[in-house]
Amino acid sequence: MIRTGVFYSEVMRNDHAPSDMNIGKGFDAIVKEGLFEVEGISLIEAEPVAEELVLRVHTRRLADEVRRDGLWEVGRRSAGAVVMAFDRVLSGELDNGLALVGIGGHHAGRDDAYGGCCLNHEAIAVTWARENGRGPRFAIVDTDTHHGDGTRELLSGDSNALHICYCGYGRGDGRTGVCLPHASGDEEFVRRLRAEVVPLLREFRPDLVLWFCGLDTHRESYGTRCLTSDCYPRLCEVLREAAGEVCRGRLVVRVGCNAPARVAAEVLPRMVKVLAGQPWR
Repeated sequence: MIRTGVFYSEVMRNDHAPSDMNIGKGFDAIVKEGLFEVEGISLIEAEPVAEELVLRVHTRRLADEVRRDGLWEVGRRSAGAVVMAFDRVLSGELDNGLALVGIGGHHAGRDDAYGGCCLNHEAIAVTWARENGRGPRFAIVDTDTHHGDGTRELLSGDSNALHICYCGYGRGDGRTGVCLPHASGDEEFVRRLRAEVVPLLREFRPDLVLWFCGLDTHRESYGTRCLTSDCYPRLCEVLREAAGEVCRGRLVVRVGCNAPARVAAEVLPRMVKVLAGQPWR
């Protein structure tokens, strides 16, 4: 039996445009399908990360700005969902986890953030894991429409962090910072993920794989608009299999829906099923 945790808090829900990422609608769909009644799938309340941890990644100035913008609680809960998923998976309590976040993170650098982001969940989770002796090597696969420039900045020069970004732009060293062009559709993306990312993961041998999944690539969203709802569980299958090969299945999926409610409700239950080894079609 695969043990899968879903990390969420109602603090993440925001039903008001323009900042609604529809994460709450996706969570509701998971509940409606009865997935938390399936053996091995558990719901875990996301708790906020400590301010001290935030300040080991970001400046006090940025933290104060996030407070003034009214995003401190949702930002810390979102980072907390990813940190808690790292904790439970790296400890062996869970095999994998899905962290549902209420605000973006990958455009948050040391001292600034933009593009609907406030705190960098990925860098905060990696920092937490290292400080708590949970392994030094982490791979981040970012398939959001946009370049994860904040994450790239924070992990620049870090030989124990592999950052792969499907962004169509941005720069990297080609070894631990890799930028790849967008795919034009489902079949191409699944094929290229196997051909481009899996070999890099095999070579790098991380302690855990973090998938930064943004649904802004969906054809009904606002980004590249190339993918269908079927693509995301297929990408999840590829990364779950790769994690099984390179790091004993340790996979954390971080998702902020940033797509229409119908898309969020279609995709999130399917991703939970893939993580839990259940049929999703």
